[in-house]
This record gives sequence, C-alpha cells and structure tokens, in this order.
Amino acid sequence: MKKVALVAVISVATLAVLAQVSIPQARAGEAQAQCPRGDATLNGSYMSKGGGTVVGVGEVAFIGTIYIDGKGGIANPFTASFAGTILRGVGAATYTVESDCSGTQIGTTPNGTIQTYDIRVSPDGSKFDYIETDAGTVISGSATRLKD
Repeated sequence: MKKVALVAVISVATLAVLAQVSIPQARAGEAQAQCPRGDATLNGSYMSKGGGTVVGVGEVAFIGTIYIDGKGGIANPFTASFAGTILRGVGAATYTVESDCSGTQIGTTPNGTIQTYDIRVSPDGSKFDYIETDAGTVISGSATRLKD
C-alpha cells in the first residue's frame, strides 16, 4: 500500500513539474501565432453595434457597417442615438493589429472629434471587440465580418 502511495505522489510531482515547464512555453507560442498577418487580419465589410454612456450627454447607441481595407484604413457609415438625438454620418479611422490580436483604432467623427479605441481581434479576423479609451466615455461594441 505504501509503495502505491509513493508511486502516486511521484507521478503527481512529475506531472506538476512538466506542467510548469510545458504550459508557459505553449502559451508563449500561442501569443506569437495568434494574428501573424497584423493589419491584414481585418479586411472586408463588418456589421457593428455598440453603446454606452458619454458624460454630459447620457446614453449612446449605434449601428453601422465598417469597411476595412486590410492596410490600416477604415470607413464607417453609421447611425447613432445620443440620448435620443439621432445622428447619421460617416467616420474615418486608422487601425493597427498586433501579433497577439490586440490593437488600436483612432477615428475622426463627422464633427471632427478624435476617438481612440482599444480593440481585440479574433485570430481569423472574422470578429473584433472595441472599447473607447477617451476620458468621460463608457463606450464599447463589437463587429462581425459579412460573408463576401
């Protein structure tokens, strides 16, 4: 009985050591391989929706179609509701996608306001989530690529 218990303890200890060595190496490899195409990971037409709050304005909701060129450029025709006031327009933006599928987007609204977002991209580029990082905003959303 003691021999079986000793073998079990040694086996568990060996697995624990292997896990400590193998898991970090596997995770490091995954991080490097998630979005190796960079900006080209995003390309095509995406349906977008989101919302949140803007300090001094109130609740915000929006939908749009985002056209992404795969080279860091975006055109975004949209409809937005700012506390019930409807605005339609076309925004322009630039973006970057890092190899770990994180990224940034910097856009200009039709009235000239600059907006900055952190984005997280799926490895195949079919979806991305975004959150505005400008002070006084609590805005987030998601976009899904349309099939061509």
